[in-house]
Parts: sequence; structure tokens; C-alpha cells
Amino acid sequence: MPSLTLLNPADHRRVPWKNGGGVTTELAVEPTAGPTAGPSSDGRFLWRVSIADVVEPGPFSAFPGYDRLIAVVEGDGMRLSVDGAPPVERRRLDPAFAFPGEAKVWCEPTAGPIRDVNLMLDRASATGALTLLAGPAADRAAGDVVLFHALAGTVTVIPDGADALPVPEGHSLLLRDGAARVEVPDGAEAVCAAVRRR
Repeated sequence: MPSLTLLNPADHRRVPWKNGGGVTTELAVEPTAGPTAGPSSDGRFLWRVSIADVVEPGPFSAFPGYDRLIAVVEGDGMRLSVDGAPPVERRRLDPAFAFPGEAKVWCEPTAGPIRDVNLMLDRASATGALTLLAGPAADRAAGDVVLFHALAGTVTVIPDGADALPVPEGHSLLLRDGAARVEVPDGAEAVCAAVRRR
């Protein structure tokens, strides 16, 4: 049976980066011990969706054994150098960029501070997708867990077999074991993170 949980900004937790270079805001996380929308511990997690502010060039923290997807949601953009390869540039609301968590990654904002959204997945236990939507737009997502987050404006999530639910700016809707359509009106923006257990 699908379950729905609305998360407001008070449910988010700000945690320091592993390398001490900044702060991440966790929107939702599931420790390997079991499902929760609460904060992560020092242990491993099955998946995590978070938003981070990057104000200056620097390295990413290493997350061995994880797959990462990242996308810019505020600011101009960033360049990522992964394991010494030529830099890859991502602008605001470009498709998510995937890379292994154990890679050595150098990030450089292209024109001032940025904010990015991250989906991290325990490679042995989960796969997933990270989609950004700028209105007017609509999409459909399904998975063991789907997180819909309203970046700007209010978006509407319509779970299969349930009433439409408004998700205000800065809030998230966590859907477990189900599918839903998300509608993003003109001027609004949203993130959709879908996770499937292996």
C-alpha cells in the first residue's frame, strides 16, 4: 500500500560535509537499518536527497560504494573534474550529472555561488534517477521511494488512486511503494528523485 509523507523545511537537517568544506541540507535519507525521513547517522545509508551550497572552488567529499547524481538548481552553473578528466559543465536546471562517489571530484562554480541537489545511492542496494522540472511541465514517477521537492512555487502531486496534493515551495512529498504524476505550473520548479531497491 503506498504511503505519503509531507516534509516541511523544519524537517530538514543541516549537516557538515565529510571533508569540512561546507554544509548540506538533507531533505530525506534512509539509513540501511530501515526507512525514515529523518537525519542520517555516521553510518551508511541506502539513499539520500540533499541540497548543498557551493560558494568557492573545492573538492567533493568521497562516498565510496555510492552512485551520485547532481544538478544545479540556483546560480549560473559549475564545472566538475572527475578523476582528472576534462571538466564537465552543468548549468542551472541542466540534466543531472552522474559519477561514482569514490571518484576524486573538483568543483568550480562558473560565476558566483551555486546551489545543487544531490541524489546518493548505495550502489549495491539501489538505483535511481534525478529529474528537474521547470514549469509549465508534468512528469510521472514510480519507485520504491519517490521524493518530490518544490524548488520554487507550489507544485501538485497526484498519486495513483489518491487525491491531488499541493506541495508548497521548500516542502517535499515522500511517496513509498507507488507512482504519481507531478504537475509544475508556469514559474514553478521541482525536483523528482526516484529510488528502486535492487
